[in-house]
Amino acid sequence: MQHGRHYVIASVLAAGLFAVAGCGSSSSKGSSTTGGGGGVTVPSTSGGTTINVVVSDTAGLTAKMTLVATPATAPAGNVTFVVKNTGTIDHEMVVLQTSTAFDKLPIVDAGDPPAPVTTGADKIAEEVNVGETGDPNLKPGDTRTFTIKDMKAGTYALVCNIAKHYGLGMRAAFTVG
Repeated sequence: MQHGRHYVIASVLAAGLFAVAGCGSSSSKGSSTTGGGGGVTVPSTSGGTTINVVVSDTAGLTAKMTLVATPATAPAGNVTFVVKNTGTIDHEMVVLQTSTAFDKLPIVDAGDPPAPVTTGADKIAEEVNVGETGDPNLKPGDTRTFTIKDMKAGTYALVCNIAKHYGLGMRAAFTVG
């Protein structure tokens, strides 16, 4: 009888611990890599804000492309980006800290990694890169999650910097307050 009572108490305690663990805020997810593309794995963090980003196109390099972040602002601190490719071709997302408007960044680079060129530029410079989805690029249908620890207040541009994608519209403003 005493053994059965200990079993019941232990079961109730375990159930309580699982319930408490499951009550975390949706804006304080840990970071990991998900989806079929593999890539960068960032250690789990506690606290922070989660930003959902959809990168997309409807007809590859022959039509306008989009990058939409929801929400487009976050408080300073840990920021987790969940990036989903709903398009028809590979995409990525790079976070750039810059005072230049997100849609006015000069297209002066080419290659991988991007480097200045005198002709054939199809990318923007990444010297102010503070985080990204990493390699390999996100294939259609892939989702990848990464966290930037201790993001500072300021203005940022979220971009896809695969050749020609920024110029076709894959860019968005992002503000950390």
